[in-house]
Amino acid sequence: MVVGFLILGVPIMTVVSLILYAPIYFWNRRKYGKRPFLRHLSIFIFVGVTVSLLYATLFVGGIRFSSYHLINLHPFIWLKSTYAMGSRRMIEQLLLNLGMLVPMGFILPIVFKRLRKCYRTVGVVAILIVGIETIQYFIGRSADVDDFIMNTAGSLIGYGIYAVCNRIFQKRRWWRLAMNLES
Repeated sequence: MVVGFLILGVPIMTVVSLILYAPIYFWNRRKYGKRPFLRHLSIFIFVGVTVSLLYATLFVGGIRFSSYHLINLHPFIWLKSTYAMGSRRMIEQLLLNLGMLVPMGFILPIVFKRLRKCYRTVGVVAILIVGIETIQYFIGRSADVDDFIMNTAGSLIGYGIYAVCNRIFQKRRWWRLAMNLES
């Protein structure tokens, strides 16, 4: 599934992201004038990460408006019992949920100046995850508190990577251009 997404999904998501980014580009150009390429690239990556996240969480596996509604509000239930999918598949799911939000935790503070504090980035991601889990419940998928926990942990890892990169590269011009700290 992951390999299939990378082979087929990445090129499709890139095209979709370009289509979605075009109006943002022209609006920004009109409002701010010509901006550095690295700034555009960081915003484009944010759009791509967002589109890929929504695609992976809402559309992979299909949408089925049915009477199937499963919700798990018991945190860390996977420690006590495995789901019908088996231990290996469950661990794979947990790791995918952890990794899925790492890019979002990294790119949000680069693109949005107001999200350069950890609690703000994680707060925005938490709201996003609650929204996704709520929608999943109503489209024939499951809503799971463990997904929320792993996604939030992934965003914290992503923010940690951003913080380390910011510390290392804060004086580099290319980093400052990407973060819109200079023109």
